[in-house]
Formats: sequence, structure tokens, C-alpha cells
Amino acid sequence: MRDTIILAGGYRLDSQNASAIRALGLARLFISIGYRVIVMGKFQSAPLSARSQSGHQIEGVTCRDIQQPLSNRASSSYVISSEPLMQVVDEVGSGRVLAVLCYNYPARGAYSLIRQAKSRGIAPVLDCTEWYGWEGRKILRNVWRLAGVEFRMRLLTRMAKNVICASHWFRARVAGQHTVLLPFVLDTSLPKWRRSPMTDLSRPPHLVYSGSPGVGMHKDRLPVMILALARLAEEGQDFCISIAGVTQQQYLDVLPEHRLQIKILGDKLRFLGRIPHSESLELLRSADFSVFFRKPNKVSNTGFATKYVEAATLGIPVISNPTSDIPRYLRDGENGVLANSISAEDVSDALRRAITMTPEQRSAMVAVCRSENPFDLQAWQHDARAFLETLRG
Repeated sequence: MRDTIILAGGYRLDSQNASAIRALGLARLFISIGYRVIVMGKFQSAPLSARSQSGHQIEGVTCRDIQQPLSNRASSSYVISSEPLMQVVDEVGSGRVLAVLCYNYPARGAYSLIRQAKSRGIAPVLDCTEWYGWEGRKILRNVWRLAGVEFRMRLLTRMAKNVICASHWFRARVAGQHTVLLPFVLDTSLPKWRRSPMTDLSRPPHLVYSGSPGVGMHKDRLPVMILALARLAEEGQDFCISIAGVTQQQYLDVLPEHRLQIKILGDKLRFLGRIPHSESLELLRSADFSVFFRKPNKVSNTGFATKYVEAATLGIPVISNPTSDIPRYLRDGENGVLANSISAEDVSDALRRAITMTPEQRSAMVAVCRSENPFDLQAWQHDARAFLETLRG
């Protein structure tokens, strides 16, 4: 009986980055509908259990070290070879494995894995949430990276035939394949996703940005936010914003011309630097709004923002702009604030509308957010079951 699914990717299981959260969420979804699941990923220092058949348990999920899944046997790199996964497949017994699911896998490794899986009668599945664009000034790195992702998204999806999509935009681009839409799935019964008591809405609104701002601080339009908030502070608007993921000095090293705006914001602005994921969730629980803005392009439309999922799950309204499937969840003025675009004018307008809400208006918005839980795994069990029961290959 084929009752086992293996999920694999280059995510850091011990640090719980966004991709690891997605993998563990999918794992718990598949477990909830009756499958046995093994998640393979990276560890900074892999425990012995992660290289044993029993596996290392994280949130009730069996996890293995993708860099060396067997303690007594070396393995080629998953970047170029299917060997790490096939070692686990052979250990489990290929007759028990229904599918191997690769998350944003390197092209050479994915090609090898698809071929090896099919030769064993196992369905290959690609989970695709990233369609990279050009980043920075390293020409050779960008050319190699872009060639790999284009090969994966345009050719390997056809070769695998089974694709998990995070957005309707990307699903439309692999319409000829066997697909399922899973933007992000979480087991909200876990303690880390529990909602905190309602914050004191009589105080000034607290905005939170948490993440990696990317090259030039432009991934989530953090500089546009800083400029807009500085203007609002000069007008006398009362608010505060906490920024996790970068220090003030790191920000000014990239954008020294914003020194005046940071001075204007004064104690309304806190740079917290990089913090553990557990602390970022606690910070988010203290917020009135989670805020980020992204350029609508192939990169942002392919995936779905983890920031939105985490805020919605914790019952925190979001301030953002239309990318990916966000407009399907964010209703302007009801459960968040939707900017028309990422222009300075529209970002400023969205921020102004949020921080000038009365406590009663903010309370009503939070109540709507807390009445919904769109990313809980129970909402996606039917679709996941139908997808797995009709896999191709």
C-alpha cells in the first residue's frame, strides 16, 4: 500500500524559516488525511535522530537531514542528485511511497529526482512558490539562477505532471498539468498559532514589519514606508512601527539619505534586527497592523506572502497592495487596508487610513479578522485528498 509521502527542500528545519513553515504545514495537512509523511530539509547541526529511520520529530512531523539522511552513509548533494531522497525511499520501501514532493528544488536535482521517482513507480510532485527575478549585480550568478528556475517552471513542471501552486496566477500558467491550489496551510491547533487577548486599542496604533527587506531594502518597499511614515509624523499623526529583520545601521548603510526621516520618526520607529521566528510571532501578536508592500510581478505573483498568512492566522489586520491572491482574502476597510498600488501616494494613503482609524474602527476590523481562519488545514483537506488520489505518473 502506498501510504507515504516524502517532502524535500533546502529549507532550514531548525530555524523555522518561511519555506520550512510551508513544508511542515503541508506535512501536517497530509497527516491529517491519513498519510505517513517524512520531511527532508537542512539542519545547522543535524541531530543523530535526523539521520536515522525513526527521524527527528518537529511539531509531530518526522524529519530527516537532506544533506546526509543516513548516519552510516555519505550522499551526493541534493542540488545535483536525487541520491539523498532515494536513500530514504529505498529505506522505507519504494512500494510504500506514493509521492516525492520537491519544494522550489534546484533544477538538476529535480530533474534527477523526477526520473528516479518514475522508475520506481512513484509520483513526482513539484511545489513551486518562487519564480526568481534578477537580483543585485552578480551577472553570472543571476544568469545561472534564472536559467535554472526557467527550466524548472517551464519544463520540469511538465515532466513531473503534478504541481502544487500557491496562487491562481501561477496555476493558470501550468494549466495543462495536474494541479492543486495550496497558498499556505497551517495547523492552527499548535500553540504558536494561538491568538493573544485583544490589545489595548486606546493606545496609538502599532504597525509591524518583519522579514528580510532584500537587495536595496526594496523587496517589501520598506524605504517607501519610511518616507510616508516620516511625512505622517511631521503632520502630527500618532503611531509607532517596529521593524524586525534589519538594524537601523544596516538600513542606513544602504540608504544613508534617509537619516533625516529616521530622525523625524524618532521613538515612533524601532529597528529590532534579526530575531527568532518565535519572537517575530510574539511581536506580531502585539501589533494593530502587519504592513508590507510588494511590486506586482512574476516573483510576487507566483508565491503567496507568508507575512499575510501569519497575520491572518493570528487575527491581525494587514496593510498591503494587490499581489498574488491577496485580494481574494484582504477586503479593504473590512479586515485590512488595501493600497491601490506601490506608488508613494498610494502607500501613504493606505498608511494614513490605517493609523487614523478610531479605536472603535480598529476593534471592528480585528473582530472580523478573528472570525476568519482561511489558512487552517481543515479548510484544505478536501482539495489535498482529491489531488493525492489522482496523481499522474
